[in-house]
Amino acid sequence: MVRVLLRFDKELVQEPVTSQIIIEHKTPVNILSARITPLGGEMLAEIDGRVADTIIAAFREKGVIVDVSSLIERDEELCIDCGACVSICPAEAFYHAPDHSIGLDPEKCSGVTCGLCLDACPRRALHLTK
Repeated sequence: MVRVLLRFDKELVQEPVTSQIIIEHKTPVNILSARITPLGGEMLAEIDGRVADTIIAAFREKGVIVDVSSLIERDEELCIDCGACVSICPAEAFYHAPDHSIGLDPEKCSGVTCGLCLDACPRRALHLTK
């Protein structure tokens, strides 16, 4: 599975873009999280890796901004193990370790990240890599 972050502008949120792509390509899209308002929105989704290039191209053809291949890294020196990232992560990539520190499972955050944890971190100990 490939994780992608789909960004829709205010015109696109009025259209059934995701439904159209699912129907046209006969491919399921697993929606992990979505924040959609009349002004635009974002959707974190998983796509079967065998058809990911085709589905990503289809979203882009319809005007959707598709973000692929960003991973989260944590700066151990800045992190204070507050857990803000744990509570907000839709992929459950962050977790409380037995020693009360915060752990990050890169397999759960593989492909693309929504970036919610970046804004949630009070110490700015998280950043995106390519």
